[in-house]
Amino acid sequence: MSFAGKVKELLKKNGMTKAELAKDAGIAYTTLDSMLKRETDTERLAVAFRIAKALGTSVEELVFEEDDKKGVSPEEERILKLYALLDARGKDTVLSLLEKEADISKSTLIRIPLYDAPAAAGEPLPVLTEENGFIEGTREKIPQKASFAIRISGDSMEPLLSNGDPVYVERVSELMPGQIGIFLLNGESLCKRLAEEDGKKLLVSVNPAYPPITILDTDDLRLVGRVIAPENESEEEI
Repeated sequence: MSFAGKVKELLKKNGMTKAELAKDAGIAYTTLDSMLKRETDTERLAVAFRIAKALGTSVEELVFEEDDKKGVSPEEERILKLYALLDARGKDTVLSLLEKEADISKSTLIRIPLYDAPAAAGEPLPVLTEENGFIEGTREKIPQKASFAIRISGDSMEPLLSNGDPVYVERVSELMPGQIGIFLLNGESLCKRLAEEDGKKLLVSVNPAYPPITILDTDDLRLVGRVIAPENESEEEI
């Protein structure tokens, strides 16, 4: 039986329409419909499997970009495979339960540290004191990746970040050029955008009144974390 024939048989078995399949698979209906009408796609799929087998890999490794697979754990892959085996009723049940649990998680109050300064000299974070305090809110307000919040001091990141703004920070060990982070430079705490030029690292301000800081070989630069977004904004990096 061809690829199209098998898909149609499974659609009938699961009580699904092509429109429902396209929606669940995250593809356009016209793309799915075209694939089911062209027998050449069956031949291409078979060839892809043979190539993957000969190379000792999988079709997924050959087809998908790393960014498409980034962040998906083995446990999440197992869940996705199990979900794909469910019929329409089973999928509706799972989705309803997931939506219910997500709503509960969103409404649950969480608490993360709020720092007035990102770090003390020689330490990745200051010791918590009464002056530091906390930010409390739901997951709709506080991004899931946020490890702590920090209040910006100064105008070097304006207009993106203003003096006194609290921003959320994710603890990371590495930052990509273009991302904004909280740094310790020779014991001084800074919020800057990381850049590279002629093999040198630069810490760049958004405010053009502040020149870029070139990191020298003699400098002690440490990364505290990645700035996610100002308070009440999305979890997208800025």
